[in-house]
Amino acid sequence: MSLKLHHLNASRSQRIVWLLLELGVEHEIVSYQRDATTRLAPPELLNIHPLGKSPLLEHDGRVIAETGAIAEYLMAKFDPDHRLHPRADSQDFPRYLEWLHSAEGAVFLPSLLTMYLGLAGAADSQIGQIIAQEREKAANHIEAHLSSHAYFAGETFSAADCLMGFQLASGAARGGLDGRPATAGWVQKVSARPAFQAMLAVGI
Repeated sequence: MSLKLHHLNASRSQRIVWLLLELGVEHEIVSYQRDATTRLAPPELLNIHPLGKSPLLEHDGRVIAETGAIAEYLMAKFDPDHRLHPRADSQDFPRYLEWLHSAEGAVFLPSLLTMYLGLAGAADSQIGQIIAQEREKAANHIEAHLSSHAYFAGETFSAADCLMGFQLASGAARGGLDGRPATAGWVQKVSARPAFQAMLAVGI
């Protein structure tokens, strides 16, 4: 099989699992487990890519890293009918690109830094308070967008929803969406999709 995803448990690579299932394209998943003590990825991933991180996509003998790049690659190769991404001349295209990359960029970064600060016991530090403000700003931005749009690219489900799903579904599971009805409603809506449920069966 020429399309292979290297998938790490409890990682952002679940978004690519979901996206592949939405595409309905034949693929193989190679699963890896984090170290139970350090929570780090296993060294075997270093044999696939120098950074040793997941997701990693193999296709036709090439390895592609970075979630946003993988998503754009899959859309270009396997979504010719634009079911999951708007055409470049669509008014939704700029919005789609912004949210596709926000999932790894400015919107996601405060949550990632919060996790690291918590592991270091510095969540209540001055920098921790600044990051908390940035996280709140990002959450407000998401809530405002979903209050006026059904999905991240507009009124149609897209790959941008798959990529944003990891952070928001995790937040919902922790009760972090209280007071954000539009975001909570979006999570409930996309969680009912068959491909999302199939992603959970693969393992997160």
